[in-house]
Parts: sequence; structure tokens; C-alpha cells
Amino acid sequence: MQRRIVFHVPSLRGGGAERVFVLMANEMARRGYEVTLFTWNGEGPNAALRSDAVHFVDLGMPIHGEGFGKPATIAGLWRSAGFYRRLKPDAVFSGPEFANLITALALNLGFSKAKFFPSFHAAAAIPSNDFGSKLAVLLSGLVAARATKAIAVSAGVGRDIAARGVAAGRIAVINNPLPPAAARTGQVYPWQAELTALGEGPVIATAGRLVGVKDHKTLLRAFAALLKTRPARLVLFGEGPLLGELEAESRVLGIASRVLFPGYVNDPAACYAAADLFVLSSTSEGFGNVLIEAMAAGVPVVSTDAPHGPREILADGKYGALTPVGDVDALADAMGATLERPTDAALLRGRAADYTVERIGDQYEALLR
Repeated sequence: MQRRIVFHVPSLRGGGAERVFVLMANEMARRGYEVTLFTWNGEGPNAALRSDAVHFVDLGMPIHGEGFGKPATIAGLWRSAGFYRRLKPDAVFSGPEFANLITALALNLGFSKAKFFPSFHAAAAIPSNDFGSKLAVLLSGLVAARATKAIAVSAGVGRDIAARGVAAGRIAVINNPLPPAAARTGQVYPWQAELTALGEGPVIATAGRLVGVKDHKTLLRAFAALLKTRPARLVLFGEGPLLGELEAESRVLGIASRVLFPGYVNDPAACYAAADLFVLSSTSEGFGNVLIEAMAAGVPVVSTDAPHGPREILADGKYGALTPVGDVDALADAMGATLERPTDAALLRGRAADYTVERIGDQYEALLR
């Protein structure tokens, strides 16, 4: 049995892939493996989730904007190769896409014999003008050739990478894990008072980076339509480059007094406790971690039918309404209907239990055998 495992993500910022890898590193360490979490930049809210049982190696490379820059990336590649050459791991897990390419190259340069499990978290429908992401797609054959198995976080993502040339027999569909339930701290946050100040009505929440693929503009417009039929409040947890644009959109729609942008909140339990309904409005979702988190908290959910995760998680609409991507009226109608007839909380929690860290850990461990 392989004992020495590395989980590599470039940084520990607030993304879903980063959180998944910290959780899985913790779980595998709990199972007795010698686990190292390897990052190029270890700063970010997910760093606080790491168990003391997980070794931590951080190259301390500065992030510029959304990446490291080409010269630093080349340097990071060589430093990564040296790291794998020295550590001699038995298995390496990496993600997301560009990190998979870097890891495949670094393992080859470091003459490593480690089993390699690149993970894919994004649907092919997500457009990217980022040079690194485009390069990763162009050179995906190198990753496929080095991979022992490729991990797809949903069956749809598995179909996407198969279409790019990864043999179906070398793809393992392993969903993202549900974070362990965190006890409510009882801490009071400024945003809670701000939410109360918005007035009466149920609270509709969403969470995620304020970026185009999350399509918060459709959510804002659907919320504006909903307000014509009933009072409600909307809170968008997250930070990102579109904050100013979304705030401006809420003013144009005349709903700014009913909408709150509290920024990134590193206390999911408090966020879900405040919500009567959780809505995901994305145009594309490889999986959709926030849906299972909301369901685990007993919060009803509505989602766009974004490829690919939401339909798989919600079992074709059994556990929450699915609406066409970008359809404002359909989303508004689904939000109103779910507020009127919320999905049973026990049913939601039962579905979320399919994604516990322990269950997902069994599937990761099976890859090592």
C-alpha cells in the first residue's frame, strides 16, 4: 500500500478545488497515510482548515492577480520537480487544470515513479481567456499520458475529459466531499445586523466568487421580479472582480435596499443558518459544492441547470428545482414556488449525506490499491 501522499494545489484561496484538497488531505492523514499538502502560495482562508496531521510545504511564491506570471511559473515548475525528487512520494493528487499540467511535467522532470491522479473540477463549457488554462487544454495529452487515473468531480466532467482524449477506463468519477459540520461559534458578524436592516421577508442566499460564470446578474434580475410578488431579501456571499458592477446592477434594478454584499465569509454555518432559500445561478458548474453544503444545513435549494453538477446533485430535480441557464422568469418562478413549498429538510440532509468526507475518502483510498 502506498503510504506517502502529496496533494498539490497552487494556492489556498477561497475556491472549491482548494477546499476539497485540504479536506481530502486531512481525511487521508486521519487514515494513517503520510500526507503533505504542497502549495506555491499557502495564503488564503482554506489554510485554516488544514489538520495538524498534514505536513505543509509552501514555496511562498507571490500571486499577481489571478496567477503567478510566466517567469515565476517556470521557476515553480523546477522547484516542484526538485520537491518530488527529494520526497519520493508514492502518489500525487493535483488540481485544478493548470496545476495538473505543471504536476505532470514536474513528476517527469523529477524522475518520480509516483502514481498520479490529476483532478478536473470545471466543465468544458466554462470559457477561459487565461493563457495557463488554454495551455493546459492544448497539452492535456501530456497529463493523460502520465496519469494513473484522472478524477472527474462529476459524470459530466468525466464526459468532457473523455472527449479530449482521456480513455474512459482511466477516468474515475469522484464527487467533491461535504465539509464536516462545523459547530456554530455564536460569533456575531456585522453583516447579520446589516441583513436585519434590509427589512422583512425570507432571506435568499448565494455563495461564490463574484465572476461571470456565476451569472449573478440573472439572479439579481430574477430577485427583482420576485419582489413584485412578495417581500424578500437577497445576500450574495463572496468576493471578486465584479463586485462594483453587481452593486451598480442592483441600483439600476431598484433593489439595492434589499440586497447585501457582505464579501467572503469564512463561516459557512453562519451563512446557511441565515438563509431560507439557497440559489445557484451559474452558467457552468463542474460540481456545485455549495448546493450540498446548503442541503446539509436543511436549506431548500434552487439551481440553474448548469453543466454538469447541479442536475446530478439534485437528481434531475428531485431535491430542488432546476431552471434553464440565464432564464430570469423561470428562476424567479422557481424561487417563489420553493419559498411557498420548501423541500423537506430531512430529505435534503439525507441527500447531502451521500457526499460525506468518509464516503469520498473511501473512493480516494480505493485509487491507491
